[in-house]
Amino acid sequence: MFSEINKKTAIIAGAKGKRLKNIIKTNKSFSIRVLYIRYGVYDIVFTYQETTVFQPISDEQYREYRKLCYLRPIRAKNYLLDLVNFDGTPYNRGDFQFIGKDDEPTKAMIALWQEIEKNLFNRDNQHT
Repeated sequence: MFSEINKKTAIIAGAKGKRLKNIIKTNKSFSIRVLYIRYGVYDIVFTYQETTVFQPISDEQYREYRKLCYLRPIRAKNYLLDLVNFDGTPYNRGDFQFIGKDDEPTKAMIALWQEIEKNLFNRDNQHT
């Protein structure tokens, strides 16, 4: 899940019946995460090989990311990649992609997110 697709390779596997299996080979292993800095300030931290990019994000962007984490986890990681500024690096956004498919969120997942969102909003208002 943490890499761009380099190529798909078809292989023969299994002693009985010899099934055709697709293996995804990756070539760009990277990490991306969000760090809480302080006082409601968040940074995206993107790391690939010896390159690390810190990208501040707004509270609104952070909330969107949190929502997507619960409802669409793959989309959440790609959303973070969309926010990273690759200027000054030898890379661009198109070099990196989280692969996979998000399942449709269930009613229980949506209800859980709504409860979490309500608690986050109430907690944030207590500090003002």
